Amino acid sequence: MSPTAFGRCRTQLALATFAAILFAGASHAAPPEPLTLKGHTGWVGGVAFSPDGKTIATASADHTVKFWDAATGKLQTTLDAHSDIVAAVTYSKNGTHIATASFDGTAKVWTNANRELVHTFKGARGALLTVSFNPNGRALAAGGIDGNVRVWELDGKAKAEGRIQRTHKSWVNALTYRPDGEGVASVSSDNEVWYNPSIGKLITVRPQIGEVRSVAFTPDSKLLATGTRYGVTKVWDNNGDEVASLKGKHTGDVWGVAFSHDGRTLAVGDGDWDKLSDVVLWDTTTWKERARLKQTNEVLCIAFHPTKAILAAGSRDKTVKVWDLSELRKVEK
Repeated sequence: MSPTAFGRCRTQLALATFAAILFAGASHAAPPEPLTLKGHTGWVGGVAFSPDGKTIATASADHTVKFWDAATGKLQTTLDAHSDIVAAVTYSKNGTHIATASFDGTAKVWTNANRELVHTFKGARGALLTVSFNPNGRALAAGGIDGNVRVWELDGKAKAEGRIQRTHKSWVNALTYRPDGEGVASVSSDNEVWYNPSIGKLITVRPQIGEVRSVAFTPDSKLLATGTRYGVTKVWDNNGDEVASLKGKHTGDVWGVAFSHDGRTLAVGDGDWDKLSDVVLWDTTTWKERARLKQTNEVLCIAFHPTKAILAAGSRDKTVKVWDLSELRKVEK
């Protein structure tokens, strides 16, 4: 080989090595350090960002809902919401109201401005575990251990017990309305997922793994993610066909799934009972793992900021961790 050719090869080898190091660093970027919210005296089973992204609401086994400044993590106020565990909290799409669901068997609606109680809805037989506003602002749905998905109209004329929209054969662990408002998805310990991909059509899928714990739609309503009891998350399309089956390193319950505002990332709570856990970030284009965010205990709930790459996760150890993923995104690019 001539000296010139040898020099050229050496230069190419150096460039290739540099590129390999660069891309290896990008694909294994260190996750950012989280902001930790402390103050609850019971596990945190529900978390939600306000539609303007300025506030984080957290629901706890200590019977309260706490409101935190999303930027600083400072506690703003505490709402003594229920007489038992508060399992879930959510905001209305326009941000004017908050809803809570509790083990005391009630769902409540509060004003966001001053946290005044507007409605107390009853009718469920036993604990309510999940609650969701219809994006059109006209209805509230909740589910619990009686297996019913119960809906209350918010026109001021609703009966306290609401109406039963559907009945599962076991607990309704989670439900959520489609972002476009055209139907509601519910998941149950009966190993069934029921959802409406379009008006007048109801699809039932059975993951055949175990109890289904969590559910989330993509922002465009085209995909549905469901977390199960044994550490597997499945993604479904509007035909009821499986798009992806995602397995983390843990075998515990996937209590939380959430899509980022741009639909590019699926966050999954991956952990075992009362042990160190992870929030796994999956790329929704390739369905490959992007990163793991360390949580100090089992993850029970997850929520993304409505417009930014910020993620919050509540845990069995009474804390909430908040990660700003914007720098992680920059490294990926």
